[in-house]
Amino acid sequence: MVGDDTNGGSNSTCYRLFSLLSRTRSIVQSLCKVNIRSNGGNKMRVKTTAVVLMSLMLLMTACTTGSKEAAPSTVPSPTKDTQGAAKDDPFSKFTQPITITLAKGINTKDTGLPEGETIENNEYFRYIEKQLNVKVKYAWQTETDEAYQQKLSVSIASRELPDLFLVNEKQLKQLTEADLITDLTDVYKKYVSPFVKSRYDSYDGRVLNRATINGKLMGLPGTNIAGQHSLTWIRQDWLDKLGMQVPKTLDDLTAVAKAFVEKDPDGNGKNDTVGLTSIPDLSRYEAKNNFSPILGSLHAYKGQWMRDKSGNVSYSSILPEMKTALAKLHDLYAAGIIDKQFAIRKEADLNQLGASGKLGIVMEPWWSPYGSPIPDSVKNDPKAVWKAYSVPVDADGKFNTFDKDPANSYMVLRKGYEHPEAIIKLLNIQFQGEEPFKDEDKYVGANVVWWVWPMNINIAPEDVVFQDYVNLTKALESKDPSKLAPYNKVRYDNVLKDRENPKKDLGMWAEIQARIEGSKETDPAKFVSARNVYFGVTKTMETKKAILDKLENETFLKIVMGELPVDNFDSFVTEWKRLGGEQITKEVTEEVEKQAKK
Repeated sequence: MVGDDTNGGSNSTCYRLFSLLSRTRSIVQSLCKVNIRSNGGNKMRVKTTAVVLMSLMLLMTACTTGSKEAAPSTVPSPTKDTQGAAKDDPFSKFTQPITITLAKGINTKDTGLPEGETIENNEYFRYIEKQLNVKVKYAWQTETDEAYQQKLSVSIASRELPDLFLVNEKQLKQLTEADLITDLTDVYKKYVSPFVKSRYDSYDGRVLNRATINGKLMGLPGTNIAGQHSLTWIRQDWLDKLGMQVPKTLDDLTAVAKAFVEKDPDGNGKNDTVGLTSIPDLSRYEAKNNFSPILGSLHAYKGQWMRDKSGNVSYSSILPEMKTALAKLHDLYAAGIIDKQFAIRKEADLNQLGASGKLGIVMEPWWSPYGSPIPDSVKNDPKAVWKAYSVPVDADGKFNTFDKDPANSYMVLRKGYEHPEAIIKLLNIQFQGEEPFKDEDKYVGANVVWWVWPMNINIAPEDVVFQDYVNLTKALESKDPSKLAPYNKVRYDNVLKDRENPKKDLGMWAEIQARIEGSKETDPAKFVSARNVYFGVTKTMETKKAILDKLENETFLKIVMGELPVDNFDSFVTEWKRLGGEQITKEVTEEVEKQAKK
């Protein structure tokens, strides 16, 4: 078991004894007292040189038969690598070649690499070897994430680990408890480049904290960018036809949705258009078709761990604001403003509503135009005009949303790898700037996926979507794309092409709508993000969360549809606490307090 403290302690002792045994006989003979902790934790004091040597040899034999894990080499000082690289230089080259092994789940058929190149023999890997004198090799590779997790579980259980590999939060904690991965605290401080540091720092410590256990940085986290919350996309041509203004408040949005249902905005003489619609569980971050903007206008957030008005850590779905929001959704449903069929519609059904011109409001993130129903509605009706808005706002005029876990996965380093600074330098090389290697990169403008790089984590500024929008619009206004990153230069060219032949290429049009119309609404000044104080999984969550989520989703849906009275919310809260929610709240509070003490 990965989290077995006894095995971890015994192995640690074995490693020290291996080191002792490898020293010269004169050192052994100089030992007058040696304390050896056996597997059972007992101590014996050995005074004679002969007994010392015999005991060490016997324990060495026990260690090699009791664990398949290789003894680690001495870890060098982070101020200077063992191959003579320059002190504290984030990009210093090892004077002698070193090798680091890698494990990854990557679909080798979908990399975009030119013919003749592979995931281990490509421009990225050659560039790393040229710049750092580091040879990256695959210890193993799988074609799917599912297969990767299976293979990784076997590797962890057998303690036969590659040097560098990707883990989730649970695995990060298990490996840390088992003392199988490297503490990166010192090498990160010494070797991280200003560029990488600035990207992590854009999250105000919320990302690196996710990888910090007992004050030690145990992995390099990948980032989840902000701005993925749902906006309100509205058919502007319908607003114009009905002579209505862009809605701001929830009452305004209700009036627009009601008009879209009753006033025949598509002009076919039939009462067949839909006002508001959603997925059955009502709200989810980074999801299609949901009511999150409506809930946010009432300061209600579903499925989050936040501080309530008293400052206590609470589960947002059981707070009074959620009861108010459910009552409002029930009223909208009863009035026919919410699609009566929303609870049973599949995604394909919603896409068909858009394609057939029956849908005028969609609550989805900035990237909504990349997929149905928006592009399908334009395909069938080229006069359709969709606009994204940060509405409805609350009584103070603020558009409210919630955030998601700022970290998504973690690159970790096997305990005992001889050159721990190499992992930081690899990251520095991979993220030198918007263009990793301008001179050598023959992939610029090609469709080579970024995760061909060894570190299959992405580190982007929290507001990168809005930054890209700002840079793109500046270039369009000045008619000068020279300062754009390659990927943004492609968008620049597409905008010009679409302007010449509007909507001729719907794929191009969709990207422009997302990258300009949608992305402008990700401006941090346009929304308030209610912070989640805990993203992890507690012990009780592992066994109870699925039951609690089912109870929550079913109860909320029945309240909205009128199958349960709104006051049944209070009974739900009581039942949620009884079935494990109260214990989970206690565990989450303890974890939050522990994090605060770091």
